[in-house]
Amino acid sequence: MPQALQRKLVHRLVLINSLSSFLMGSLTFSVQLIKRDFELSRVVASWHNIGLALALVVVSIALLRSGHHRPAHQTIRYGWLLMIGGSLLYCLSPSILFSIPAIIVFSAGSVVAQNTINAILGSHSKTALKNMFRTTGFSLFVGALSPTVIGLTTQVEIPWRYTVATTAAVIGIIALFLIPQLEARPEPIGESTKIVWDKPIIYILLFSFMTITMEVCLSTWALDLLTERGAGVKVAILFATVGPYFVALTRIYLASKDSYNLHRIWNFAIFAITTGTLLIIFTGSPTLTIIGLIITALGIGPCAAIAIANASGSAQGADRGIAVFVIGMGISCGVSPWIMGFVSETFGFAAAYSIILLALVASTYFFKSLNREQASV
Repeated sequence: MPQALQRKLVHRLVLINSLSSFLMGSLTFSVQLIKRDFELSRVVASWHNIGLALALVVVSIALLRSGHHRPAHQTIRYGWLLMIGGSLLYCLSPSILFSIPAIIVFSAGSVVAQNTINAILGSHSKTALKNMFRTTGFSLFVGALSPTVIGLTTQVEIPWRYTVATTAAVIGIIALFLIPQLEARPEPIGESTKIVWDKPIIYILLFSFMTITMEVCLSTWALDLLTERGAGVKVAILFATVGPYFVALTRIYLASKDSYNLHRIWNFAIFAITTGTLLIIFTGSPTLTIIGLIITALGIGPCAAIAIANASGSAQGADRGIAVFVIGMGISCGVSPWIMGFVSETFGFAAAYSIILLALVASTYFFKSLNREQASV
């Protein structure tokens, strides 16, 4: 692997990651729609997210041992085939007995493809943070487009399953042609296939978990949040993903910078997340709720990108660091929707969105802890 990646290669890898995020956005958003199709509670529907989370964790660990057995482009291609197959099976599912396994298959493919790409993008420490702002920003922006596409096609009475299946097939074929020829990555030796759970790596895990928790909690049940506060279903579908757009735009803006003051960025995150979340909690207006979602999203934007950049720069190497990040992300993706669903159904959405503030406090602690660890090295 060259010390610095070619600009064209970075752009192509970022594009492939963005396309996979489009499909991920389609499936995770449509959990809220399949909930309505199958007449499920939020808690039961969250088993889709738990299945997705289990695949993220298990496959991330397995990939450390087997991800170097073939050239990277072949690994990425294999992941994309799983994503396409899982998406189509999900859309054809007549019950959760099929839709949950389908989302597990899709998630496994996503881990295989995205972990490999992220480890490559994070392999050069001087550009890792910029690359992570870039890939997570564009990926999330494209991922947020998919629910908007579903919302627009729903307006003209096209079933969401048809939209998701068609886009999965078309985007999957495009992505398979875009995957560049990549050199074989160095084979890990002995202990390098195992994660050493020392203090820095545990901080990376917990920091990743908390930052993703804020991101997931912001939008997981935003559709139900808006409909409960008086918005029509079709209008709510269009605006339920307003948060991820602004998370993405913040990251894209930061990717244009050549240097970063992380403490200043984090202080901005604290202010915006606190202000926006309090607005969501204390208003009953759908319009003010949308404004609160936007302000909160602007603050959440940098957080997970900083977490994945820290992970890729781990002293244990980019592969293990990225694997730990995805484990934290996977646990959060499984637990957070379930907790948000349970709290919102039991105590209301005002209580549920307080979880974001708790995660912000914990994230700030781990952010400072990681900075202390890095300063002591």
